[in-house]
Amino acid sequence: MNYNHFNLAIYCTAGFLNKINIEDLKKDISFFKKHLKISKVYLETHRGHDDVPKNKMLEIKNIFENESIKTSGGITATIDYDNIDPYKDLRIFHTFCYTNEKLLTRLQEIVEYTASLFDEIIFDDFYFTNCSCPSCIEQKGNLSWEEFRLNLMTKVSQEYIVKPAKKINPSVNMIIKYPNWNESYQETGYNPETQINIFDEVYTGTETRDAKYTQQHLSRYLSYSLMRWFENLAPNRNGGGWFDSFDCIYNLGYYLEQAYLTVFSKAKELTLFDFNSLRNSVFVPPLGHELERLDNLLGYLGNPQGVYVYQPFHSYGEDHLYDYLGMVGIPFEPLHYFPNTKNTIFITANCSKDKNIIDKIKNHLLNGGNIIMTSGFVKKMEGFGVEDLTSLRYTDKKVVANTFAIQAEGCAFERYEYSKEKIIIPVLEYRNNATWPLIVSVSGENNFPILTEDTYGKGRIYTLVIPDNYSDLYYYPKEVLTYIRQIFMSDFDFYIDGEEKLGIFLYDNNTFILESFLPYRSVVTVHIKDKNKSLIDAINGIEYTENLLNNEKIYRIKIEPTTFKVFKIN
Repeated sequence: MNYNHFNLAIYCTAGFLNKINIEDLKKDISFFKKHLKISKVYLETHRGHDDVPKNKMLEIKNIFENESIKTSGGITATIDYDNIDPYKDLRIFHTFCYTNEKLLTRLQEIVEYTASLFDEIIFDDFYFTNCSCPSCIEQKGNLSWEEFRLNLMTKVSQEYIVKPAKKINPSVNMIIKYPNWNESYQETGYNPETQINIFDEVYTGTETRDAKYTQQHLSRYLSYSLMRWFENLAPNRNGGGWFDSFDCIYNLGYYLEQAYLTVFSKAKELTLFDFNSLRNSVFVPPLGHELERLDNLLGYLGNPQGVYVYQPFHSYGEDHLYDYLGMVGIPFEPLHYFPNTKNTIFITANCSKDKNIIDKIKNHLLNGGNIIMTSGFVKKMEGFGVEDLTSLRYTDKKVVANTFAIQAEGCAFERYEYSKEKIIIPVLEYRNNATWPLIVSVSGENNFPILTEDTYGKGRIYTLVIPDNYSDLYYYPKEVLTYIRQIFMSDFDFYIDGEEKLGIFLYDNNTFILESFLPYRSVVTVHIKDKNKSLIDAINGIEYTENLLNNEKIYRIKIEPTTFKVFKIN
């Protein structure tokens, strides 16, 4: 029996499969089936120095299939061969060197062996290169590492992976799993632009765990946003989302949260990494309970939507910025292309990768659409046409502030608010009355822009000044955050007023999810802009108690830490 709205898979590593005895494996399967509805396992044939022999793999494959669990193959492209790879210890994670002909031959052998056993193969997210050995340096020549590695991994994907696999098994479904660190794809050879046309499917890493105490420092909203980027890149060919339990033992909420956000993004399949670390673990029973609840919830949700954010191929500059903003109550829909729409589009420094970005922005504004751009984008595009859009100019100055003024009325501001901590903010200069300040920081006898407004054609340009440390966004006063939310949510029927670390997940059937990323209970005010509409519980249909304020209906919602609620605007 499977879940109604998604499949559930578990990944089994080669080292585990080599060591496990059959009786213990059967007991482990019983444990998982007690709590989870498993529809598939990925059985890894190779990782590091482990290769699973055919006789044992067939025996294990048969055991799972007798339990009505589909089996697919898995490969992790790491190696531990001293005799043919003298530079392996110089590479992070012992990934392959893809200019070493002996290693390429070995890779092709692994692929062919796996394709002979399975009709589907997934590549774990160590299929990248950070090699800078003498051979790679020679072949790189005058190219940048980015150009060289993107070209190299495109060639390897076609010639040493997909083509050999299809020759052995023409019907094999080849899947490339992309890691969660999408800001670094281009530097390590991950090339979604070309690989999307080489592999049959993609898969998305949605592991976020903890941003503070892990080396990847990824904002937790990424478990949702990266899935949406790949869903828009590969409609109906994004196999699912993959997360693990690592570094979650002190906070089970972080583990379950990865499942929540992966499901909220409408993943077709969830893959749990990995069988060995999860067997008889504390993670599985609560996950089983929550997956039942999430499966029921999906029946009430439409298709995801949000503020369009443009994330071109191979781009970086303000890494994961929209994930940090996603943690303060702004729903995003990331796209690999600049959309043809009149809706608001969010532009970060990453968009400077697109050489035609200024022209695209101008056309969007001329057609009546609005743009929200960042201070980082202004900095990147100075001298390339951003001067036509705003009088803001980036400086090398900084200001430390904890006082903020909101909404200029005439010469003065409407109100002043104070942040929890002092925040380091880059200083942008602008020309009075050419650019209009909406929010400023105040320091001494001076103030500095945080949010400004310009106009161009039929549209408006808002510029959001980003703190040097993106997580300092969480220290902004909630009144500042709420004003920023209002600007971002101009195309939608509602916005929220509340603290930081609140997630909104929006769907096209007038439903939305409110999730708390906070470690304590909080109160969130939902503002419905149309007083003829109301807020109801999407699951049981009960209407919430309302108040009227400035022609808006407002609803006070209490929410517990690391939990979510589902609403419908009626």
